[in-house]
Amino acid sequence: MSTPNPKRDPRPAVNQRAAAVRGYGKPGFTLLEVLVAVAILSISLTSLLTSQMNALRATRYAQSITAMAFLAESKLIDIEWQIKEFEDGWGDNDKEFEGDFSEEGWPEVTYKCVADMIDLPDYSVLQRTADAADNAETQESGIDTQDVGEQAFDSLGMVWPMIKEAVERAIRKAHCTVYWKDGNIEQDFRVDTFWTDPAALTQLSSPDGEEGEEGDTEEEDGDGAASGGGASGGGGD
Repeated sequence: MSTPNPKRDPRPAVNQRAAAVRGYGKPGFTLLEVLVAVAILSISLTSLLTSQMNALRATRYAQSITAMAFLAESKLIDIEWQIKEFEDGWGDNDKEFEGDFSEEGWPEVTYKCVADMIDLPDYSVLQRTADAADNAETQESGIDTQDVGEQAFDSLGMVWPMIKEAVERAIRKAHCTVYWKDGNIEQDFRVDTFWTDPAALTQLSSPDGEEGEEGDTEEEDGDGAASGGGASGGGGD
C-alpha cells in the first residue's frame, strides 16, 4: 500500500526569489538618498574648483606684479643714465618719458615715467607760516614766549638758501607707472624713487654768493693752507 506524498509549501521558493531580487536580503539606497548625495558632492566640487581657480588667479597676478616692478625699476635706471649721459643734466623742469617694453620682450606693456624737480619754498614763506602758527598759539594761551625751537628756526634763515639750492640741484623725485592688461582688465603699477647727484653739490653758491668750484683749491705755500676756504674736500695734514 503506497503512502501519499505530502504537499509541499510553495512559499519558501517565493521567499527565496524575492530575497534574490532584493540583493540577498541587504538593504539599498533609495532614489531620494542618491539625489541628496549627488547634490552634496556637486556643491563640494564647485567650492573646491572655485578656490583652486582663485589660487591660480592670485598666483598669476603676483607673477605679473613682480615682472612689472622689475620692468619699472629697470626703466628708471635707464632714464637716469640717459639724462646724465646724453642730455644737459637734469635741468630746471620736469621731464616725462613714455613708451613700451618691446626691447625687453613685453610689447603689450607700456610705461610713463616722470622726473620731478623738487621745488622748496623760500625762507620767507616758511617764516610767514611759522608766524601764523605762533600767533594762533599766543591768542589761545595768552602768553607770548620764544622757545628753543623758534630760536633754531630763526637761525635756519642763514643757511636755508644753501639747503634749498642743494636739494633742488642734487635731488630729483622720479616715478614710473607701467600699464598692462590682465585679460580684459586694465592694470597698472607704480614705482617711486629718488635720484641724487653728489657732483652737483660742488657747484653750490657759498654763503657770500660766490659760485663754488669742483675739487680742492691749489695750495699756494708749503704750509698746506688753501687759498679758498669754501672748496669741497679735505687735504691731508
